Amino acid sequence: MLVSQFTKERLGTASAVAASLECRFGTSYAASDIVMAGGADSGINAFMDAVLKPEDEVIAFAPCGQTYRAIVEDRGAHLVEVPLDEETMLPDFVALECALTPRTKLVIVSMPNDASAMAYPEAVADGIAGALFRAQRAFGHSIMLLSDEAHRDMVNDGAQNLWRPAFYRNSAVVRTSDVSASVAGEPAGYVALTPEMANRGDVIAGIRRALREANTAYAPAMAQRVTVLPSAASPVSFAARFAS
Repeated sequence: MLVSQFTKERLGTASAVAASLECRFGTSYAASDIVMAGGADSGINAFMDAVLKPEDEVIAFAPCGQTYRAIVEDRGAHLVEVPLDEETMLPDFVALECALTPRTKLVIVSMPNDASAMAYPEAVADGIAGALFRAQRAFGHSIMLLSDEAHRDMVNDGAQNLWRPAFYRNSAVVRTSDVSASVAGEPAGYVALTPEMANRGDVIAGIRRALREANTAYAPAMAQRVTVLPSAASPVSFAARFAS
């Protein structure tokens, strides 16, 4: 079967991303677990198209970007915003447990948290994962976690953003290269699905279909060539990027 050079490059990019993620975070990915997209927004939109149905519920943590609400409600689903604990400025786990219902399909976590720019500690990741495990057992269906990591590498000195799939395997991660590589306007994003994700094959097919329909299935060729560089490198201090 003949394969175009463009397709070869796209598959090569997915393979490089998978290898980079495994090297950095120890999570085993293959090229087939990576869906390339034209930026983080297109990846999130496509993922929502693939998994959401009308009347589903999606949980996000305050303060969350209003883009999430628009994307969720555009698909006939409902966004449930979990408040912060006013003393710690971290998610209120009692409120999270109350927000989880039989209609909960998905939980969104920003990395770092939008718009507080906090890097959540490990206890928060454990708390969210524990709440989702208990809800899955109680309701008898899987609940996915979507980690929006468009700004993951924009960290201040000493800050560490956790790798969500290490805590909760039914996860998808959305990233993009334009922020980390400082190539604004040339986004090469991707959705990385853990091999253990529920209904993984259907989700991947749905993401690819949604990207084609939105005409955002292919990232710029140059951006694809550089997208693995920030994935493979160590996070760079936000302050250091703009130091004179």
